[in-house]
Amino acid sequence: MATLTSPTEPSVGSPPPLTPLPPAGGGGGDESGRPDRGGKHPNHAVVGIVVLMIASMMTFGAMFCAFIVRKGMSNDWHKLPLPHILWWNTGVLVVSSVVIDIARRMLRRNRRPAFNILWSLGTLMGTWFLIGQVIAWTQLEARGFRLFGNPSSAFFYVLTWAHAAHVVGALAAVYYVEYLGLRYRLDPSRRGWVNASSIFWHFLDVMWLGIMGLFVFQA
Repeated sequence: MATLTSPTEPSVGSPPPLTPLPPAGGGGGDESGRPDRGGKHPNHAVVGIVVLMIASMMTFGAMFCAFIVRKGMSNDWHKLPLPHILWWNTGVLVVSSVVIDIARRMLRRNRRPAFNILWSLGTLMGTWFLIGQVIAWTQLEARGFRLFGNPSSAFFYVLTWAHAAHVVGALAAVYYVEYLGLRYRLDPSRRGWVNASSIFWHFLDVMWLGIMGLFVFQA
């Protein structure tokens, strides 16, 4: 009479059951025991930033077109004197973009102390740019150029406010990266924040140069 055996117990004289081998590369985790998902998150973060940049380019492009069309519609366009602090703000923003990119390269070389110093410096420069924008708005208002005073000043406020709103969002991401960097918590699964925030910061740099060029040569 045949003897019934369970699926997990081999019968007498039969070969031992096959045990599935673990995936190659160990358990796929890092030194903390968590799985290394660094190959996915950076791509997702960068794709999200690219989508945001496309939407922002469409928004600013529409405002640029409205600026040019409105200027040519009538003779009520008054020349807008740009505060001198805007040139300092422009220089600070450009330098901060360069510093943040150097910091990103330092992190790729695992030079954490250099990354922390440079990223913090770039973050402080970005904060100064935002403060400088507030000073420029105050100076213009003191000269009588207000939001509803003239089309040129109205476009200046709308464009610079929209850009500043983007800078606030970018600074939130940059400060978050700085927080992770100072606590040495930028593991591979979180370094997508570094790439995404630095790319968006460069984008805001280019957009500001476009805004400055528009008012220097057109307003």
